[in-house]
Amino acid sequence: MKKLPLLLSAFFAASLLSSSVAAEPASSVSGPRPGTVEAMQCLVRQGPPSCHEMFQGVARRASMSWVFANPDRDFKRGRLISSSYFGRASDTNRFDARVLTGQPTKELDIFDIKFAHVEYTFYISPADADGKIRALAILLYAPHDPLQLGG
Repeated sequence: MKKLPLLLSAFFAASLLSSSVAAEPASSVSGPRPGTVEAMQCLVRQGPPSCHEMFQGVARRASMSWVFANPDRDFKRGRLISSSYFGRASDTNRFDARVLTGQPTKELDIFDIKFAHVEYTFYISPADADGKIRALAILLYAPHDPLQLGG
């Protein structure tokens, strides 16, 4: 009978240890890189009026439906609830690898953007020396949500 509590305590200690190790990021990333926070703020229309000019190339095409007012779109997604830095993408993560196919970089910063009715994941490259963002991907659903891998 005394063995059962000992077994259970060992099991719980091992599960706590493994969950804390699993929760740590794969690499020691301290935070978002230059320009990515400003780009995210621009995409949720919290940046200056001309901020859309920071997006170039592929990022410009991906950002165009986000940086300008659209009452119908804004009504459907609701007010901005939160925006937070999620981490850095890597080509070894199955979620990131699916998004980063054809992207010029495998080192995008990931942001979790929550509106009242929907949640998105923004993958944003750091700004170049000239302050331009050249890679951007926007997915429906929270970062690393299994629904991102569907169809």
